[in-house]
Amino acid sequence: MNFADEDGGMELPSGRVHEVVNLIALPPTLYALPNGWSKLAFAAGYLVGTFWLTPDLDLATSRPARRWGLLRLLWLPYAWLFPHRGISHRPLLGALTRLLYLAALGGLGLWALDRLGYHWQPSFTLGRSWLSFFAGLLLADGLHLLLDALTTRSKHRRR
Repeated sequence: MNFADEDGGMELPSGRVHEVVNLIALPPTLYALPNGWSKLAFAAGYLVGTFWLTPDLDLATSRPARRWGLLRLLWLPYAWLFPHRGISHRPLLGALTRLLYLAALGGLGLWALDRLGYHWQPSFTLGRSWLSFFAGLLLADGLHLLLDALTTRSKHRRR
């Protein structure tokens, strides 16, 4: 994992570096997770946040966007709405924009199904497992942003 750019400064970490750092941080984080938290739900949220719902979805050609397969087309409007390293790279706000974007797409899909005569009533309760999932997603997001901030700060100091 090389962070040096051609002039000896630090460049922003690649998506692969973000993934490796997040994967290294997961086991000690799970070990330190307080009692009462769902470790499985936390790990699931953390992995989703590391591989599929990262701040880099604001780049239409990023590794996380490509992981969505054909569904990556759904993220094109997101990339157009949110320029790279803009709101999507802000703590909490970035994750919230991605979750709300997904919720809007889901709502639009449910509305379309309803118009076609397929009525589906999702049941959703915000229990401890969901809270653990969201906490994992937010921590993965936070590590991504922290790594970006550390390498950016180091690059500015060297100049």
